[in-house]
Parts: sequence; structure tokens; C-alpha cells
Amino acid sequence: MPNRLAQERSPYLRQHATNPVEWYPWCAEAFERARQENKPIFLSIGYSACHWCHVMERESFADPEVAQVLNRAYISIKVDREERPDIDAFYMRVCQGLTGHGGWPLTIIMTPDKQPFFAATYLPKRARFGRPGLVELLEHIANLWQTRRQELLEYATQITAAVSPTKGSVYSSAELAERAAQELLQQWDRQHGGFGTAPKFPMAPQLLFLLFRFFQTGNPELLEACAHTLHAMRMGGIWDHVGFGFHRYATDERWRFPHFEKMLYDQALLALVYAEAYRITGQELWAQTVREILHYTDERLRAPYGAYYSAEDADSAGTEGAYYLWHDAELRRILTPDQYEFLCFAFGVEAQGNFADTGANVLFQTAPWESIAGRFGMNPPQAQQYWEQIRQRLLQYRLRRIPPLRDEKVLTDWNGLMLVALCTAGDALQAAEYHNQARRAADWLLQVHRTPEGELFHSSVEGEPHIPGLLDDYAYLCWGMLSLYRSTFEPRWLETALSLGRALRERFWSPELGTFTLAPVGSNELPTAVVEIADGATPSGAGLTPLLFLQLYDLTGEPHWMEWAEEALAALPDALERAPMAFPTLLTALERARTPGTQLLLLSPQPDAQWESLRSILQRAYLPTTTAAGASTGADWHALQELAPAWKHYPFPEQATAYMCTNFACQEPVHTAEELRRLLFKQQGLDSKRR
Repeated sequence: MPNRLAQERSPYLRQHATNPVEWYPWCAEAFERARQENKPIFLSIGYSACHWCHVMERESFADPEVAQVLNRAYISIKVDREERPDIDAFYMRVCQGLTGHGGWPLTIIMTPDKQPFFAATYLPKRARFGRPGLVELLEHIANLWQTRRQELLEYATQITAAVSPTKGSVYSSAELAERAAQELLQQWDRQHGGFGTAPKFPMAPQLLFLLFRFFQTGNPELLEACAHTLHAMRMGGIWDHVGFGFHRYATDERWRFPHFEKMLYDQALLALVYAEAYRITGQELWAQTVREILHYTDERLRAPYGAYYSAEDADSAGTEGAYYLWHDAELRRILTPDQYEFLCFAFGVEAQGNFADTGANVLFQTAPWESIAGRFGMNPPQAQQYWEQIRQRLLQYRLRRIPPLRDEKVLTDWNGLMLVALCTAGDALQAAEYHNQARRAADWLLQVHRTPEGELFHSSVEGEPHIPGLLDDYAYLCWGMLSLYRSTFEPRWLETALSLGRALRERFWSPELGTFTLAPVGSNELPTAVVEIADGATPSGAGLTPLLFLQLYDLTGEPHWMEWAEEALAALPDALERAPMAFPTLLTALERARTPGTQLLLLSPQPDAQWESLRSILQRAYLPTTTAAGASTGADWHALQELAPAWKHYPFPEQATAYMCTNFACQEPVHTAEELRRLLFKQQGLDSKRR
């Protein structure tokens, strides 16, 4: 008989609906029952694309023996971390503090008032290889709960106090950004790309920071570290060479062997990084990678209504990576002998398999196209064309396999990141179809994930929204709205960004902590407020918000935006002094506040060719400290003046005109693309730093 999770919207929770464990979702009923029956709570947090979450479900949660212990001695709660990132963030901090590491599945045992006293990640059913077994552990803790409960309660109180946030005491310094950049260069793997040792993650926020810092300083080593990493990831098995898109991370230092889940946020952020790198360098491989990432998201993650699903699983047919792996015998069947020889040389195929203990192969590019072409008597374009023929054969064969499970949750925050990626790609590549995809997704999100009062929902399944929005939902969607405005100059996007910015301040700013909390201030669902200022796989909402406020100040001239940004940047977390490279988004905001930016206004009485040429200069250039507004009709100009008082006194011209102010001084207006290019590059010192 299905348990309570059968009624949940989350695909991940519903995967556990037939477990013999008497699961609850996170709800008041579960905690009340724990108090009434005086039982500890067993909390398990995971997500649908997580391989080890599925392993633990099969080994333990589907097992009657484990279920018998849990049902007798505990109240069991299952949480989808993508639905409730606030819950996940709090208990992950506990796990990292107690064990020195974290990950999923996250296993927590806690008191009925939500205070934890035990944390771990994956646990096998029985002890093996020095890892405790779940059954033995559950029995042991159940016994402690009966015999030494007061000690557990006191320990839980101490743990909660240790992870409670405090107001920061570090103050802004121009040295922090440079220290972070130098730390990243020290961590840079100059042989294989990336930072540190295996496992290797893309670290998109850090890559964006390197590009920003390169723009500021012109230090070529910063661009080299970023470009080297982008190239290594594109060559490696972390990139799906057959169907496109990036897997979550690489288990080895050479980026060859991935953990196979594909997450929407990785696709969005890496499309953004490659697009920004293309703006700086003009390297065609970066543009190609952007197109292919967005082809993957369009094919596999875009819902019929235009928004984007959250992930694809690592497993298919019950086996990790089965959809993506290739056995030598099947490759010989699919390909001609010449094609097979080419694939073996170019993409690392071995007869016995190159992926540990599977007898199968992950495809990774072994050499540059020049070397591959020379080996087969071709030039590079011929070799790439030949590979494309092979790729199409492999793709058609792979489409006959059982695909990975797709998690069809639509998350506001990750879709906000997709809006940013689509707009940046549309600008950099001059591809209007990406702007159109962003418009469609944004319209749907604002219709379904936003109430008439302006409140956001975090998640929906099949168009049914639920779970109130969190900090990242408001911050990322605001970022997406600002990106849409810069790409289109349609006033409605700026109006929405302003509304979301005000909501960010009203709902999430904590004067006591001097920062933004992950859940609305005053929320009592967790033992303490949750503050996440360091970046993870995605940018910190608390670090991003002051950057958004600075942009809104430049766009509108309204002083409260600058005041709010300054407040958020006044007292910084103590950890920033110890490990600045963990805070790239916050440091970008600090640098953006510290150095004067550029304000650009494009106006035209009609959207003619002259207007489009001016807009193209803005869109194609990497200008992270330039804020732009514009209007190409009288109606749009009137709407912009209402939304942004800073522009009210500018005359509406008779021809396309660019007005630019930088470093608190305004320049003569210009009318041609070449004049605008020269003005931008001269004022921002870009001549030696950009293609």
C-alpha cells in the first residue's frame, strides 16, 4: 500500500511512495506525532538525479527489515532538496560541521523540535569497508534515545548553536578580490584545467569571476585559466559529445569520467560562461558550445509551455550511466570499420572499455582537431564533418535506449538562470530565437509562479505551483528580468525586475544579521535562520542581490537601491577573510560598488537599421560594468521615464542616438555603431582586452 508520499507533487518523493517505510513529507503533522510519541526523527534528503540516493532507496528504504526499525523507533521524513533548498542548506551545514564533508543522500537524526544530533550521507544497510550500517546505527541511536536522551538533547542544542548565523565583522577591502583571483590561480590545474584535484566541478561562479576580474585588470593569466578550464571540460567526458549538455561533475582530474546526472542549473550557468568567454575572445568553439548546450535544453528539458524541467537522472535501466556508455561490440555493429577506427583514436574507445569495472566506454576527445585530422589525412573541418556523421549514427542508436528519468519539476530559481543564459546567448551570438525562448519562459513563470500580489512560488509540477518562494527564486528571477530588459528594452521586464527587487528587500533582509536569509525573515520552520553567502554550484542569492540593487540604481537613479546595496555590503562574513575564492559573486558586487560604472541610454524614434546597429554593439560586447536602458518608440520612452526617473530630462531624438556617462562624467551623444564602439572601448580601456 502506498505511503503518504504518493500524494506529493515531487517526482523524487513519489519514487519513495511504495517503500515500506512510513514516510512523511516535511509537515507539521510529522513533528507533532514525534512529540506525542516521544520519538526522534529520521530525515533523509535527496533528489531525483542523485545516483547514491537511488542506491540507498533500493538497499535500505525498500527493505522490510530497515522499514521495521524506522517505523518502530522513529518518525521518518523525506525531503526533495530541490523543492526545499532551505531545509537542505541548514542540515547540510550540520553534516559538514560534524563530518567534514557533505553530499547526498543526506541522513539526519534529530529531536522532535528539529535540532540535529547525528549526520551522515550514504549509509549501506549493513556495515562494510569501515562505513557503519544503517540497521545497526538505527538500533544503537534508538537505544541511546531511551537511555541517554538528555545527553542527546544537550548535544543537539550545542550543534544548533554552532551553525546559527551571526553578523559578519569583515569590511570591504580592495585586496579581497585580488586575493580571491590569486587563490584561484594557485588552485588552477595547469595541466588538466579546473581548480584543485578530483573530483572536479565546473565552478561556474568562479569562472564568471575570473572573466570579470580579467575585464577589470587585463591580467591575461585570469583569462587563460578560465579558457583552459572551458576547453578541458569541452574535450572531456563531462561533456556529452553525442547528445550535448554537461554532466554534473568529473570523478577524475582530466574531466574524462563523469557523474552522469544533468542539471538545469549547470546548463544555464555554463552556457552563460561560454557566451561571456565568446564575447571576450571570439573563439568559435565557445559559440558552438553555447548553441549545443541550448540545443540540449531545448530538446530534453524544455516543457511544452516554454519553462524548463530541473534535471535528468544519472541512472537508466537501473544502472548508472547506462544511457551514455558504449561497449566495443555495439560500436563495431553501428559503425563502419573506418568510422570505428576514427572513433577509437579521437574519442578514447578501448576494446575492454575505459570506464572502470563496466567494460564500457565514455567518449572524450583525446586530441585537438588538428591532430585528429592529421592522423587520418584530413583537414580539421573535414575531420569535424566526419565526426558529425558518426555522432548522428550514435545518437540515433542511443535514442532507442531507455532514457534517464527526467525530473519534471519547474523551479523558479533555476529557470531564472536559464533566462540569463538565453538572453546572454542571444546577445553574444545575435540569435533572436534565444530571446524569444526567454520571453516565452518568463511569461509562463510570471503567469503561473507569481501571484497577483507579487509573491513567487518556488516549484510547480504539471503547472500546479506550490512551496513559497525563497531568496534565490526572487534573486535569480530578478536577474533574468534585468537580462531580458537589456536584450529587448521592453519596459515590462524592467518593471518586473523593480518589483522583485523591492520584494527581495522586504522579505529577506535581516537587519540583525546584516544580510539576506534564504527563507523569509521570521520563518520558523527551522531551528535558526539560514544564511548562504558563499557560492556553491550556483551563485549565492545573498551575494547576487546587492549586485542587482546596484544595477537597479544605475537604471533608475533612485537612491534607495544604492543605500540597500551599501547596507548589504557593509558587514561581510568572517569566512570571506579566510577563503575569499569561495565568495566570487559577493566580491563581484563589492568591486562593482567600489569602481564607477558606465550608464548607456539608446534612443530612437523607430526600430530602424541605425538603432539595431547601435544595439548590436552593446549586445555583442562583454561590458559587465555597463548598465543600459533604451527605447525605440515613443510609448517605450514614456514607460521608461516613468520607471527610471534618472532618464527623464533626456531629449527624445530624431534619429538613433547613444548617450553615455562613465566615471561620473557624460560624453557627447553619438549616432553610429562605429562611434559607439570607439567610445565604449576608449572609456572602458577595452582596446587590448577584447577581440
